[in-house]
Amino acid sequence: MVDLKAISFVLLVLQNTLGTIVIKYSRASSKYHGTTTVLLYEMLKLILCCGVVVASSGGNVSAAVRAIRVQVLGDTRGYLKMVLLAALYSFQNNVQLLALDHVSASTYAIVYQLKIVTTALFMVILLKRSFHVVQWLAMVVLMLGVVVCSVGNASSSSTDKQQSSAVGVLMVVGLAVNSGVAAAYFESVLKTHKPPAIDHVKKDHVAIDPMWRTNLQLASVSVVVAAVGVVHTALSSSSTFVFFEGYNGYTWGVIGLQACGGLIVSAVVRYSDNVVKNFGTAFSLVLGCLLSNYLFDDRLTPLFFLGVLLVVLSVYVYGDTRLHRSANKKVDGGGALSGRNDGAVSMTPPDEETESLLNQRAQATTTHARSW
Repeated sequence: MVDLKAISFVLLVLQNTLGTIVIKYSRASSKYHGTTTVLLYEMLKLILCCGVVVASSGGNVSAAVRAIRVQVLGDTRGYLKMVLLAALYSFQNNVQLLALDHVSASTYAIVYQLKIVTTALFMVILLKRSFHVVQWLAMVVLMLGVVVCSVGNASSSSTDKQQSSAVGVLMVVGLAVNSGVAAAYFESVLKTHKPPAIDHVKKDHVAIDPMWRTNLQLASVSVVVAAVGVVHTALSSSSTFVFFEGYNGYTWGVIGLQACGGLIVSAVVRYSDNVVKNFGTAFSLVLGCLLSNYLFDDRLTPLFFLGVLLVVLSVYVYGDTRLHRSANKKVDGGGALSGRNDGAVSMTPPDEETESLLNQRAQATTTHARSW
């Protein structure tokens, strides 16, 4: 039997790692409007989701259209939930820019790792999840590992001279809390929301998987928001606005990877949970830094490798069921790392944008445009 949890986890690590490398190459080769890439990859994600629905209907386009009309467009409550989620993401993405004006990139990266713990806390509040004390310990070790990696990586760079203010640090803490709320809320919608009842009498009815249904709704809302962003960029531009200005192969690679990344994150959350997603992104951060060291001659310090050790240790501790076998049988949250199946009935989250913004600040001397 195909282990969808393990597959989605591996894909998340690969996508995040490859995404970091491609973004660096795209910035080094051209300048482009970040808002246009956001619009394009949200549109691509929408097209991919529609394609999956058509494929699941056996190529019956009329049945797929009817399913989308009833289960997606006709789900008013679901759309309202996606509007709220989009508002949380919009707040996150805009405040990130303000926060990076008040703190250094290294400080941002360190403080923002609080999202690992805040995500778990809001999973307990919103999803009624429970974690064994060993799992909490593993999450704290993961957070420390990422922080140490960030410090070790930043210490090898002389470009990050910005001073951090107390206001900026508080803003980053608020972002970490908002990230936890958004992640837990998205998982709650993905696993608990039920669309309008479908007509099972018709032989060609198509039941859209909750993961694709939720992404169809979120992507359609995000396309509208992204289009507004493009219009704002065009109107505020001091020169002639060209939509595809600076586009090359790497730019299209970023768009494709980001579109797939949003769907992969949804798959990880659907088949595992947000905690597993955080472990995956942390592991990909380590791999990305190691590859950057080889491809871009980035120098890594011994402190960075200490952080790598902590990240690997946290993954082992969280996933080894022998370490928390005495936990109550109702403990949930093992996900792909522990091989548990939570049995739940079945976003583009802004965390990927966070890494893009940090990479931009770390490479400020090259003055390349933001990609996401």
